[in-house]
Amino acid sequence: MDEHQASTSLQDSGFYFDTQLRLWRSTWLITWGLSLFAVFCLSMGMVDLLNGELFLAGPLFTCSAVGFAGLVVAQITGQYTRAKWFFVAPIVGLFFLLLVHGGVERTGPFWCLAFTPGMLYLLGPIWGAVLWLLIIAATSTIFLVDAYPWANGGYSPAVEGRFLVTFIGIGLYSLGQDYLTRRAS
Repeated sequence: MDEHQASTSLQDSGFYFDTQLRLWRSTWLITWGLSLFAVFCLSMGMVDLLNGELFLAGPLFTCSAVGFAGLVVAQITGQYTRAKWFFVAPIVGLFFLLLVHGGVERTGPFWCLAFTPGMLYLLGPIWGAVLWLLIIAATSTIFLVDAYPWANGGYSPAVEGRFLVTFIGIGLYSLGQDYLTRRAS
């Protein structure tokens, strides 16, 4: 099978070629990820709005709108490479907002961990590792200097340490899996 036939076969199987990464990626995964992200943010924004958590509801509604915009870019225009940024950019912002604010009842860090694998997959093993290392450095700095602008901010050293170890573990697993998958193909 020549290169053109292989390319056509992958496109017919629901993949797109990410020109920024020079990797094939699943159209289904980006569609599912953007849908899940948009619906999740909309749902959590509604819960926060109904509970009077306006400070959290606003960013969640914004992330939901950006996620739905990414779906339009992906599904209508077919620009999957561009659509990934409608997931990655808001996730990074939401990550740090939830980390320093704490979220509802200090559960913000749990949500930070939940979106990490998707974000790293969309960035690929090289750029994902770069962003992941930058987030580790920024998070470590926040924890070390207690850079929490809100009164309810801050975690115990045990929570901060365990969060970092878990974030590093999830990142290593996600990046390693993507790297090995890329090498196998």
